[in-house]
Amino acid sequence: MDISYIGHSGFAIECGNGCTLVFDFYVDTTGVLHSILARSQQVVVLVSHSHPDHFNNCIFEWQSQYPGTRFFFIVANELHRKLMRKAMSSPLPESLTALRRGEHWSGMSLTINAFGSTDIGVSFMVTTADGRHIFHAGDLNNWHWSEESTPQEIKAAEGNYLAILRDIKAAFPAIDLAMFPVDPRIGGDFSLGARQFVHTIATKHFIPMHQWSDFEKSCQFSLYQAHGGSYHCMLPGESTTI
Repeated sequence: MDISYIGHSGFAIECGNGCTLVFDFYVDTTGVLHSILARSQQVVVLVSHSHPDHFNNCIFEWQSQYPGTRFFFIVANELHRKLMRKAMSSPLPESLTALRRGEHWSGMSLTINAFGSTDIGVSFMVTTADGRHIFHAGDLNNWHWSEESTPQEIKAAEGNYLAILRDIKAAFPAIDLAMFPVDPRIGGDFSLGARQFVHTIATKHFIPMHQWSDFEKSCQFSLYQAHGGSYHCMLPGESTTI
């Protein structure tokens, strides 16, 4: 399984047999995605929510740009509602599926489960044909600013986050890959959500994302690594194989 970091929260994962997953694309500053799409036979594009750093309308143009590739689009229901209200220059693709928390999609020898988020939209767990479990958090995180939030706000944020972690662990106690926000803007607790994730769910491989180019902090894996896991610091345009 080849993983390419597009940037911010965007990834492309080539699963084999010509199948590729693309998560939360919004910009490709290095151009890494073009060659991946060009050589893929089938691509499943996942969008966790409508924030502009996770979604770009241009994804719906890919089918015409890569006519030899078949595209499927799996988006959060929150985004789908907004798209339906917006005047689009062309109709939404027939291969688009909207998922709410607790729903799933199966196709292409994949199963995609939608879990909750502590922001808008959903998070995704993808199970591949060979049984690997791939998690993309979207904007799921223990979002609180310890230097600014009140104790009540911190408690509420953590409670909401840990409840979703329990839901994920009940269905998937061990996973192969997690792509998860490690956002230094949070302040002193910027790695807390990541640490709680890998200590709750056995994670073979962990890749930080959503770090707004502050890779020095997000790559301090000693802050949140758990026993037995591998941790990958990736810059936009870089790839790794697991």
